[in-house]
Amino acid sequence: MWLKLKKRIAKRGGLLITAPSIAGLVIAANSLGVFQLLEWATFDQFFAIRPPAPVDPRIVVITIDESDINKAGQWPISDAVLAKLITKVKAQKPEAIGLDIYRDLPVPPGHLTLVKLFQSTPNLIGVEKVVGNAVPASPTLSKLKQVGMADLVLDADGKVRRALLSVRSGGEVHLSLGTKLALMYLEKKGVKLQLIDKNKKYLQLGEAVVVPFTGNEGPYAGANAGGYQIILNYRGSTDSFNTVSMTEVLNNQISPDKFRDRLVLIGNIGTSFNDLFFTPYSSSLFTSPQRMPGVLVHANITSQIISAAWGEAPFFRVSSPQIEALWVLFWSLIGGGTTRRLLRVSKQKKPAILPQWLINVSSIVLWGTILIIGSYLAFLSGWILPVISPIAALILSAISSMISRYLELQHLVNLDGLTGVANRRCFDEFLHQKWGLMAEKMNFISLILCDVDYFKKYNDTYGHQAGDESLRQVAKAIAKVIRSTDLVARYGGEEFAVIMPNTNPEVALKVAKRITANVKSLQIVHENSLISDRVTLSCGVASMVPNLTNSISELINIADQALYEAKRQGRDRIIVAIIMQEKKTLT
Repeated sequence: MWLKLKKRIAKRGGLLITAPSIAGLVIAANSLGVFQLLEWATFDQFFAIRPPAPVDPRIVVITIDESDINKAGQWPISDAVLAKLITKVKAQKPEAIGLDIYRDLPVPPGHLTLVKLFQSTPNLIGVEKVVGNAVPASPTLSKLKQVGMADLVLDADGKVRRALLSVRSGGEVHLSLGTKLALMYLEKKGVKLQLIDKNKKYLQLGEAVVVPFTGNEGPYAGANAGGYQIILNYRGSTDSFNTVSMTEVLNNQISPDKFRDRLVLIGNIGTSFNDLFFTPYSSSLFTSPQRMPGVLVHANITSQIISAAWGEAPFFRVSSPQIEALWVLFWSLIGGGTTRRLLRVSKQKKPAILPQWLINVSSIVLWGTILIIGSYLAFLSGWILPVISPIAALILSAISSMISRYLELQHLVNLDGLTGVANRRCFDEFLHQKWGLMAEKMNFISLILCDVDYFKKYNDTYGHQAGDESLRQVAKAIAKVIRSTDLVARYGGEEFAVIMPNTNPEVALKVAKRITANVKSLQIVHENSLISDRVTLSCGVASMVPNLTNSISELINIADQALYEAKRQGRDRIIVAIIMQEKKTLT
C-alpha cells in the first residue's frame, strides 16, 4: 500500500509542486487587487442575470422628477408643498417616513407649517450628510434625533456595492437612513439589534448575524472599511419596489391604504437632481449604463436589513482567507491535473478525433463554466466566492502543465529509452553545436568512445534483461564522472560516447580513466569475460582543435580507430588519439 502511494506521489510530483506554486502566485496577486475589477464585473453580472425578486410589500417610494417639479412650480419644492405631501402620507398611518431630501434651510412659503409637522411626526426621519462635505439635517429633526445619513460608499469604479450602515463622528453614532427605517420597523415587530461579539462587532438582528466589512472580503482587496459597512445584497432596481409620484399623492390618485403600515421613502429620481448612482444593475453589454436614484439605494438597504432579519434574503457571507486560498488551490489542481490526464491519454495509439490543443482548451472551458455556475449558485444562496482568481489559477496551471509536458517530451526525444542518457540524435546535435563553438574559440574538443567488453558473452550468459540492467548501471557510472558542460550518450548497442568541449587530451585521458575506474567499482559480475571476472570498458579518445582542414566525421573516425586499437591490444584499456593539423598520434 505504501509503495503504491509512494509511486503515485512520485508520478504526480510535478503537479504537487506547480499547482500550489501557481495558486500561491494567484493568491498574492489577488491580495494586491490585481483581479478586483474583474471580480467586481463578475459580481455585477450575477446581479444582472439573477431572477428578479418580488416587489417588497413593506416599502413604498414616492418619487419626485422633473414633471413633478414643473407642476409644483419651483425647485427646491417649497416647505408648503412638502408639508402637504407628508401630511397626506401621515394620514394613512405608515410605519415610518424617510425624507431623502435635504432640508437644512427654509424654502418658503410654509416653513412654520413644515416645522410643526416635523415636531408632531415622531416616525419621520430626515437626512444629513456626515462624511466628506457635510450637509446638516433639518434643525428641528436634528434636535428630535430623527435623522439618518444619506451617505453612500462608492467603489473605485464609481459603483455602490456596499451599504454604510453607521458612522461614528463627533463621539456620536450616526445611522444611515435605510438602517434607521429598518430598525424602526423591526422594533415595532419585536426584533431588536443586539451586540453578540464586541471585539469583532458582530450583531444579531432577528434570524441574521450582521458581520462588518473589513476591506478584503469577496471581490475586494484593501478597500476602505471605515464605519460599519456590509456588501449590499440588492433586492433590485425600480421594478422591485412600489413607486408613486409626488403628483399622484398630492392629487389623491392613490388608494387610501397605499402607505398604511408601510415604510415610505420620499426622494428625487430626476436626472437633473444629481442624486443618481452607478450600481451592479448599471452594467450592461448592450445598453448604456443606467444610474439608480439614491432613494432607491436607501430602499434597497432598508429591504435588505428587514429581509435578512426575517430570514428571507441573507446578508452576503464570505469565506475566510484560508478557505478562499484552498478554493484557488483546488482549481489550480483541477487545471493542472486534468491537462496532465488528457496529455497522458493522448499518448495512446488510437488516432485522436480532435486536435490535442482543442481537447485541452475545451476541457478548461468546461471546468471554467462549472466554476462560474457553482459560484453563481453560491451567490443565489448568499455566498460570495472568488471567481476570477480561481479561473486564473485553473488556466495558468493548465498552461503550465502543457508547457511542462512539452518540455518533458522534448527531453524524452533526446534521451535513450533504456539507459536514460542522451540518444544518438542528441549526440549529433550537441557535437555539431560544440564543434562550431570550439572552431570559433580555437579550443580543443575531445570525444571518448566506450565499449563494454565482451558484452555479447554477458547477454548469452545472463540474459538480455540482465544485460539491459548492466547497461543502465554503466551509463549512470559514466554520467557521474563527466562535467555539466559535457554530454554522455548511448552511441549504439553497448557503446557510449562522451563529448567534452574545451577539453585538451590530458584532461580527456583523466576523465576516461575515471570512467573505467567507476565502471569497475560497480563490481558487475562477468564470469565469461576473457580479461576479467567483472564488467570492464575499452575506450578510444580523440582530441582536436576544429579548423578548415578537419571535420566532425574525422573526429569520430579517429576516436573509433582508437577504440578499435584498445580492443586489439586486449581490451580493458584506453587509447588516446591526438590530431594536430595533419598528424595523428595514438598513445
